[in-house]
Amino acid sequence: MLEEDDFSYYGDPVDPGLEYSLHSGANLISFPSDGSVSIPDGIPDDVEDQFLAILGEGSAAVKINGIWNGSLQEFKGTEGYWVIVQSDLTFSYDLTNLSEETTSRLSITKAPTGYEYKQSSQQAFYFIKNISDINPGDWILAYNGDKVIGARQWDGEIIDVPAMGDDGYDFTKGYMESGSTPQFKLLSENKLIDLTGEIPAWLENQFFVISNLRPVPESFSLS
Repeated sequence: MLEEDDFSYYGDPVDPGLEYSLHSGANLISFPSDGSVSIPDGIPDDVEDQFLAILGEGSAAVKINGIWNGSLQEFKGTEGYWVIVQSDLTFSYDLTNLSEETTSRLSITKAPTGYEYKQSSQQAFYFIKNISDINPGDWILAYNGDKVIGARQWDGEIIDVPAMGDDGYDFTKGYMESGSTPQFKLLSENKLIDLTGEIPAWLENQFFVISNLRPVPESFSLS
């Protein structure tokens, strides 16, 4: 589990070659250059196996079986990121393949019409490997009670569904708090379907991997 004291902020480096000192857990760092570089290219090979997840604003990436999954594909243009590592280490970004394009990452539609939510400074991500009875183009919505707190469109691969937390501002009132558990719904052909599965409780700046979600049966029978 990650606690607030586990987070470190190292500020903006003044030199693209600056070496970061990271400790086990979550560290807030920035990308030190204009342009962008893909996540696998930007992390040096000798330490990449220590990186577990990278969280950006409304998007994230997690490494599963040695492959990066999620909607976050690049480090970009002096933005900040939470990086979660499994041991203390030092590293510098590899800028060998730096692109001058700052908008090359695919655009992410945040939510379907009528199911919008606000970006919060507190967020977590639920990476879902498999969803029963879903088609590409369907949406997975995260709820806290009757409030939509995140959404992601299914593309047939592992997706990172954000779940926004209550950060004290009026527009996030009723969003997630530590220890509560979000609900997930499938939006398919304008029909909302409740989903069930083993869903971990929400924690700020944390990521979770869910193996499978499935529709809640509409009725049961005994024989």
